[in-house]
Order: sequence, then structure tokens, then C-alpha cells
Amino acid sequence: MGGAIDLPGRSEAFIQMEIAINNARVSGRRLLVALLDIDRFYCINETKGTDFGNYALNIIYKRLTDAESAISKICSHTVCRFGGNAFLVIVEVEQEELNDWKMVEAIKYAVTQPIDDDGTELYLTASIGASLFPQDGHTSELLICHTESALHQSKGQGGNQVLFYNAEDTERMNRRTTIEAALRPALFLRQFHLSYQPIYRLSDGRLRGYEALIRWNHPELGAITPNEFIPIAEQNGLIIPIGEWVLREACKMLAGITKYSLSEMTMSINISPIQLMDPSFTHTVLNVIKEKGLQPYSIELEITENILSYSSETSISTLSRLRAEGIRISLDDFGTGYSSFSNLKQLPIHCLKIDKSFIKKMDLHSADRHIVEAIIGLVQKLGLEVIAEGVEYEEQYHLLREWGCNYVQGYLLGKPWEPTLIDMTMLRNNNKSQSIQTSEDEMALKAIK
Repeated sequence: MGGAIDLPGRSEAFIQMEIAINNARVSGRRLLVALLDIDRFYCINETKGTDFGNYALNIIYKRLTDAESAISKICSHTVCRFGGNAFLVIVEVEQEELNDWKMVEAIKYAVTQPIDDDGTELYLTASIGASLFPQDGHTSELLICHTESALHQSKGQGGNQVLFYNAEDTERMNRRTTIEAALRPALFLRQFHLSYQPIYRLSDGRLRGYEALIRWNHPELGAITPNEFIPIAEQNGLIIPIGEWVLREACKMLAGITKYSLSEMTMSINISPIQLMDPSFTHTVLNVIKEKGLQPYSIELEITENILSYSSETSISTLSRLRAEGIRISLDDFGTGYSSFSNLKQLPIHCLKIDKSFIKKMDLHSADRHIVEAIIGLVQKLGLEVIAEGVEYEEQYHLLREWGCNYVQGYLLGKPWEPTLIDMTMLRNNNKSQSIQTSEDEMALKAIK
């Protein structure tokens, strides 16, 4: 394979950037800065050894340095090793030249050409982030920072892509970093709270229970939605303590209700696939239920089908044990993402929740109307119950009742509320079919004020 080439490193890359910027200022040219990272290069080192890995990197480096005619026929370019399996390419570009994408594609082409491996061909791919001088920055630090940001976005979208720097992407990354840092003390500072949205039985219009919804009001960032902070918490592991806090708070609320004889109430709690991977999760759930004096069947854990993207064997085993203990399992957001009826055979669930995106248009003469009706009929034949989310209009309510849907929730029947803000007329005003308020309901709601 030949001897290893001494490739310039990260410090040399910054020096070359300074030189290129100074030259560009004098000549009036622009700079195209591209940072490429070979996708899943660790697999090469693991399967073929580090010697072959270094051999492949040397070949790519040579191709990049020899690619002047493809990258820019007039201007020069510089290639630097940027650590690991990353390379920085700096290209001087004439002001009137508008082929930035073509140049970056030429860089990508140098990586994707096959590498000989004892008579067989090895194909690699690369993620590439790019920025331009002077519009994306006037210093080497800023240009490289923005180029790395674009590279991060490229890898985050699955790799093997070229992305140019976008200021909005950097703003999103900065916000994400801020949120991640703020998540750690949020529990200790009691910044989280729960809201509860009522769920009703369609057969008699009575209150079936509530879904606990986590809310976060940050003192500086304001309201941060679960769709924004939950994925971050899942990635950094904070979803485990946050999830336990939600479980305890929701069970505490339910215990306050059942204390006043509403024993049939159910509390639905959303859980993450990461929680199912935690060996102590089952023990925690059962302990909290016991501590609060609740019956297992009064707790319904809501999952989504993305648990099958994780360790499905572990997740399904955990769910099966919880179901065996009497805890209800519900499949949330059905109809979105990778929803599949085949998954219903794998998951030990009691209930399926039809996503509100289907309910939204079902009162119109649209495909969603037929889809919802078909889902309800098929799911019930499988012995499962059905909850419809996002019910906002009376016609939706009546259609769902006609089709035999078991439960409904949505703004028509009740918005999420917080215990300290309960209005005693809420349930009366939100029920459009019949009066569901009883003296026992009133006693329970007074108790949790």
C-alpha cells in the first residue's frame, strides 16, 4: 500500500485559511471553504484495520489535491487534513464565477470514486459542509465554525450530502445548545409542570380520564414545546429523570382524584423508547403505582411506533411485563411516521390513538374520512380500543360515535388545564353530547384545586 503521507493537520488548516483570506482580500476574489467528513469511516478501521484506513485517507487526500482542473480551472485550492477522517478544502473563486455547487460536487466526486482493495472496489461516501468568504464570515475562525455547522447539519440528515452554511441553521443549533444546558437544572428549579386533557367515552359521554402533558416555561426562553425539548432529553439521557418526574406527578394527581371515589379514572402518560431501555423502568413504574395507592389498570402508558427503531426485543419485553402487571398500553400517533398494521401484532397494546392529523379533515368528504372509519373498524376487530385525538367539531364527534370509536379527546370536549387553574364549569361547557358532571366529579375537582 506504500508509505503513509504526512497530512497537514488542524493547526495547519487555520494557517492556510488565514493565508487564503489575506490573498482574497488583496485580489478581490471570493473563497469557497468546504469541510468533508467520510461517512462511517470507523467501519473501515474496524473491518480492514488502521493501515488500510490510512491508505484510503492518503488516496483521498491525493485525489483532492490533484483535482484542481475539476474544482477550479483558473484559481488555486488548498487541501488540509482536519483531524480524523475530515479534510478542509479552500478554493479561490473569481467574483463572477457562479459554479460553487459544481466545485463542491467535484470535491465529493474525489471521495466517492472506488478505492482498490486487493482487486475489489471499495466505495466511500462523504458529508460536506461549505461556506463562502466574505458573505459567511471575515475570519478563519468564523468561516471554519460556519463550515462545521453546515457539516453537522449534513451528517444529521443522514450523511452523503452537501449543505451550504445557513444562518437560520446556526440559530437553531444555538437554541438547541441553550435548551440542552437549561434542561439539566430545570427539574431542580421546578420549571416543568403538567397539564391534563380530559378523555371521554363516546358510549355515554362520561369522563374516562386524562392525558398528562408536560409543559416547560423557561424564565428567559419562554414556553418550550415538548416536540422541541423531548428529543434533546432523549439524546442526552435526561429523559430518564424527567420521565420519572412526570410519572410521579401524574400518579399523584390521579391519586387525588380516586380518593374521592372516582375509581374508574385512567391517567395516560407518554413514555419514551429510551425509558423502556432502562433496566429499572418496570420497577419504578410499579413502585410509584404502589406508593400512590393506585390500581395498575388505572395507568395507561402511551408509546409510539418508533420504539421498534431501538432495541425492539428489550422494549417489547418491558411492555409485555408491564401489561402482565395490569398496566394499560396505548399506541399513540397512529397514522404518522412509519405506522404499520403489522406492528400491531408485535406490540402488546390495549388501545390505539388515531393521530389528530387524520381527525382534522374527517368531517370533510376526503380520503381521511374513509381512512379513519376503516382504522376504527379494523382495529376493533383485532380486539383493541380506539381513541380519536384532536376532535374540534361536533360533526367529527358524531361521525366517530357512529363508527363505534371508543374514546375521544380534543378542544371540543376540553383543553388541557392545570390543577391550579381549574374552572368548575369546564366539563359542563366542553361536553357537547350530554351532561357528564356528577357530584362525585365535583368533589374530585375541588380536591385538586
